[in-house]
Amino acid sequence: MSSHLKHIAIFCVSLWLLSAMITTPTEALVTFDNSEYQLAETDLDRVEWKLNHISNPGMEEWTTAHDIDDVYTYRTTEHYSWYAQAPWPVNEGVRSRGIQSRSIDPNHPANAYISRYGWTHWNNPTNLTMKFDWYIDSIPQPIDYDYFRLDIYLGAPGDVDMHYYFNCEETGHTNTTNYMWFFIDGPAQTWNTFDRNITEDFFEIAGYYPTQFQQFRFEQLTHSSDYSRAFIDDLEMANGTIIYGGSTGNGNFETSAEWTSGTNNEAADISRSSISQEGEWSFNATAKSIGNQSRLYFSYYPDRRLSSMNPDTFSFQWMMNEFDGANEDTFAYVEVGCYNQSESFTVFYVLAYGDNTNTFTWEGAQVINVTGFNTTGQWNTFSRSIWNDISSVNQTGFITVEQIEINIRADGPTSCISILFDEMHLQSAAMDDKGYEDQGDVGDEVLSWGASSGFQPEFTVTDTAYSGSKAANLTLVDGNSWGEDRDFENRFINNNTDLWLDFFWRIENDTAHAENLMYLEVSFETGETLAYIFAYHSAVPTGNGFDEYIILPEVNTNGTWINFQRNLFDDFVTAFGSEPVTDIENFYLFAEADTGGRFEILFDDVYLYNDPAPEISGIQMTSQIANQAVNVSATVSDLSSFAVELHYRVNGGSWTDVTMVDTGAGFNATIPGQTWATQIDFYIEATDEFGQVSQSTELTYLIPSEPDPTQPPDYLPLIVGVGVVVVIVGVVIVYYFIIRPKQSSE
Repeated sequence: MSSHLKHIAIFCVSLWLLSAMITTPTEALVTFDNSEYQLAETDLDRVEWKLNHISNPGMEEWTTAHDIDDVYTYRTTEHYSWYAQAPWPVNEGVRSRGIQSRSIDPNHPANAYISRYGWTHWNNPTNLTMKFDWYIDSIPQPIDYDYFRLDIYLGAPGDVDMHYYFNCEETGHTNTTNYMWFFIDGPAQTWNTFDRNITEDFFEIAGYYPTQFQQFRFEQLTHSSDYSRAFIDDLEMANGTIIYGGSTGNGNFETSAEWTSGTNNEAADISRSSISQEGEWSFNATAKSIGNQSRLYFSYYPDRRLSSMNPDTFSFQWMMNEFDGANEDTFAYVEVGCYNQSESFTVFYVLAYGDNTNTFTWEGAQVINVTGFNTTGQWNTFSRSIWNDISSVNQTGFITVEQIEINIRADGPTSCISILFDEMHLQSAAMDDKGYEDQGDVGDEVLSWGASSGFQPEFTVTDTAYSGSKAANLTLVDGNSWGEDRDFENRFINNNTDLWLDFFWRIENDTAHAENLMYLEVSFETGETLAYIFAYHSAVPTGNGFDEYIILPEVNTNGTWINFQRNLFDDFVTAFGSEPVTDIENFYLFAEADTGGRFEILFDDVYLYNDPAPEISGIQMTSQIANQAVNVSATVSDLSSFAVELHYRVNGGSWTDVTMVDTGAGFNATIPGQTWATQIDFYIEATDEFGQVSQSTELTYLIPSEPDPTQPPDYLPLIVGVGVVVVIVGVVIVYYFIIRPKQSSE
């Protein structure tokens, strides 16, 4: 029996499908996207929660063409000291001592000096005299700019500086008892003689004699791009007996002992370049040597903690313009220094290396030759993860990136290396607390806001968490206080930035003593400070330094996880009455417990992020029938306030805008009914209060052509439908009145 019923059912379904294929379909509800979207407290797939921790990343900010803002830089300047001989001027014997320097730009003067090895101080110098011959070849700008002078350091008691300026002067100085200066004149490009009683010169100004001699040195400072150059010869220093002079102490410079001048250097140039990948400028780093070292470096100090839960992307654009005469002392690399609680790590990303082996080594460090290594004339993209590179060869749960330094050096008779840099980024979480899941064990100190100021950690890991298995616990008792801050780079805030601070907090224990207190202070680069008050039990402590404050609606709430989700732009406007155009400088977290009191607060899921344009989803519309209005609905989500519009057009005409209404279950708008044979295109647009705009895809529906009244009606669907019904009824009758009774009789 069951077999017969199965065959009958299959037969009936087949007839029904055939009928459906032949009959004309009716209009039905059309759903383009039936999914619902609801923004969570912190939807990390949606918001921009990572931050670039490199200041001046596009290299756009320059004080001068050779001085970049917000980046620590060092460069060698061109300065030498040498034993000169013909054709250089020599006054006695066959050698003199030369000193020369010049500057690339006025803000980075070149400094050279000549001094003695092994100074021995002596007390109560009497009739201390100095005599030597001097020769000024050139001082480009001798008044308050470039100089060549003799510096003598005495004790009187206390330190006293005496300066003898040769054919130059600094008019801004006046003689005092701890800074004395004398002007020594003489014709240029000829030998002159200096012969002075140092102790008597001191007495002339101070009115008493010095109590100690310390040292002397010849110094040359040059701001000009032209050379300053001077020579000295046949130096004699006596204090009753000759200390230096002639062959004594090599006072005639005929041998090479007992004199020092520091390291001779060539100039290394740091300058902006209009050859850029982004914006107007890039960073030009050029080191060029003709026999002495030429070196530069520029550094960032991001102080960011990275882990498997907070990995990074370190990236920049670079192009090597020139790489000539290279040797093992000519190279360019990016050095990244990191540490955890017990050890340090270093990775070198090598851009160029001049040794024929192309193998740069550094003991105890990881060395990686990057894409584009030793290649000139093309822009290269560097993009790696510092965390991945270090953790792949070291066992560590986290690292803190302490310093990023780009180092370039040329050292050889004809070596030069020149590289452009642009668009440098270290992307990781703006708040590296995040979920605290990458912290240590329960009870360990939280490594986010700095070390504890007491003997015992006060900010520790706990397993009482809002989500996951770990959170942070800040506990203070009996008059103790705790305050730490963290700095930010490149987190701009204005009326185009939808910036949010978002985390969960829970007061676990508050004895409500009068001085129990907790607040989070936000400092802005323009000088304003705004505090959020989480707990207080007396007057708000405005004397703590913040300008304005907001008492949270849940202030002093105990035992409940609360979501702190604040728009920093809106709160700035509320607090200060004006719109911010500034950067977030830092956050400062502070808590204290009154004498005899206790205050304990928990934190979890800590983020700072930008919310993007509104999210549009779930677009639906009602049936599309001639001369009947079509209702369009959609789900739109955003943290900030926003407006939604429906844009539609008929048969490719001009667009019509309709404001969509929030019904509480979505946003609705109506497209008026249209006649037969009409095509309607539409899309939805949402704009938040910060001007961020999102648009849906353009959708289309069609009102079909009106049926032709001159054509006879199409009865085929009706005939087929009636036939199907008759067949089904016949099958049922046959079964119940013939087959079934027969089966019963058997």
